[in-house]
Amino acid sequence: MLASAPAWAQSNTAASTAASDMKGFAAPALQAPVAYGARWGTVGVGAYGQTCNCNKQNEDGSVGLAFGLGDPDKYAALEVAVSSSSLFGDTGSGDSFGDAGSVGLKLHTNVPGYASFAVGVNGTGKWGSDNFKKANPASVYAVATKMVPVGQYAAILNLGIGDELYNEPNKDGAGVFGSAAFYFTQQISVLAEYTGRFTNAGVSVAPFRSFPLTVTLGASNLGKRYGGDVEFAGSIGMGFAFN
Repeated sequence: MLASAPAWAQSNTAASTAASDMKGFAAPALQAPVAYGARWGTVGVGAYGQTCNCNKQNEDGSVGLAFGLGDPDKYAALEVAVSSSSLFGDTGSGDSFGDAGSVGLKLHTNVPGYASFAVGVNGTGKWGSDNFKKANPASVYAVATKMVPVGQYAAILNLGIGDELYNEPNKDGAGVFGSAAFYFTQQISVLAEYTGRFTNAGVSVAPFRSFPLTVTLGASNLGKRYGGDVEFAGSIGMGFAFN
């Protein structure tokens, strides 16, 4: 949602520069981390919401801000994301919107062949109640992402390993997550993913080719795992480049 570089043009600096005028790109995943990320001079903002049995409104969400440091085409870049949870009010932890949140860090690099590799951590630098901190442990992951031409279309494949949220609950070690997105155009994708816990599916649309707005809608927990129901999930994000 907050990635600010087009996945179609990750192989070299020239390609990324040539794609700078094509700002509308559909997302390659709903919840699973991807290796593509922000670089120096790019900023992303977004919001995520999902239905749940978590508060009086039966829904919750978060808002976030991300920015990049460094150049992933030359060496590596660090994406820093700050998110605030409880978008629709107290979810039982005692925190309302703005009272709780965390920081995510992703170190990523692009390689020839429209591919990227990254290592990162989500849920570090937490603030909020003790209940929120205990329920949202930091999750470390490593992931590889690659764009694959499919005739006149394209697909983005994503595979990684991670602990905590990317593994079975109360299980030590690392779990496997991954996603696949098929692009009809750079502005429309359909995707499926497994987060290490849940199977999700969705569709992502960038309505305007020259404006950096992306809307992704989908269903979470299709397998109704852990006694839960299938939930509706959606995100909206915008990315900006200042160089």
